[in-house]
Amino acid sequence: MSASGGGDDQRESRVPRDMQGLVKFCIEQGAECDNPEGMLSQMTAERREWLESALSNMTTNPVTRMKEGLIKMNQPDDEDNENLTDEKIAAIEEIMEWCENIDLAIDFHKIGGYEVLAKQFDHSEPEVRWNALELLGILVQNNPYCQEAAIKHGLLPLALQIIDNDNNATVRTKALYAISCLCRDVPDAQKVFVEKDGFSVIMRAMQTDVEKLKIKAAFMLSSMCNEKPEFKDIMCDIGMIDQLVGHLQEEHGAFHEHMMSALLTIVRDHPRAYEECHRHELNLISTLNNRTEFLKGKEEFQEELEYATELLRLLEDPDTSDVAR
Repeated sequence: MSASGGGDDQRESRVPRDMQGLVKFCIEQGAECDNPEGMLSQMTAERREWLESALSNMTTNPVTRMKEGLIKMNQPDDEDNENLTDEKIAAIEEIMEWCENIDLAIDFHKIGGYEVLAKQFDHSEPEVRWNALELLGILVQNNPYCQEAAIKHGLLPLALQIIDNDNNATVRTKALYAISCLCRDVPDAQKVFVEKDGFSVIMRAMQTDVEKLKIKAAFMLSSMCNEKPEFKDIMCDIGMIDQLVGHLQEEHGAFHEHMMSALLTIVRDHPRAYEECHRHELNLISTLNNRTEFLKGKEEFQEELEYATELLRLLEDPDTSDVAR
């Protein structure tokens, strides 16, 4: 619970979940932690309620709370029962907070959480679906145990299907977020991603009119090609270069910076992509010249200008480019 009043809002936005957090709070308040009665007497009723909540929360068993949340999540769907849907969303949101701790994220799997989580991907309410996918991203991010568990439970193919088939933009974006968290620096996940034709899914995501989805798709593509240059051959095979150039020839938008970055990433140090970009019908060099002129003097598009300038240099001057070396 947040206390009212100025700078206290930000400091008190999260209830401390351990003694270290409580001590930090006490120090920030300038109170004597060995004199709790004096500290409480000087507090407003709202702050006192907040602190009591913190102390109560510190005695809570996180695994028990997650088990209780899973029971709510596992209840049969009832479209006419809004309270049940709200309870599911609240349960997922609480579990998300617990699972920001890596050890608790592992515990979530051990208590059978992944089976229940996967069921939420088909829920009729989009908010349940996107919260479940965000939870998946939190579970697997920088957590090798949970990454392996997610792969074994087949959650990556499910998330790819959601990007292709769900009719809600936020759900699709959260699915891509979860996939990105799972695949970053995880060879086993990348193998499944490629086997399930994940790059084609990414390419289709960039064809939508959902700008956030297009940006995240282009960013993931750049990251994966930077990490594993061999993925660049797949880009050429599926026509990704044609698509990226096509996007750059559309009316300018904020997502163009990420498309330009992705194209530059593919071309750099890759002769086949370099040759593809010189195909006459793409007219890419002319597009880049027009784009650099358009972007000059526009500070908000400085990064895109830098990408375009470097890409133009690579394509026009191969003798000094990274491709030639």
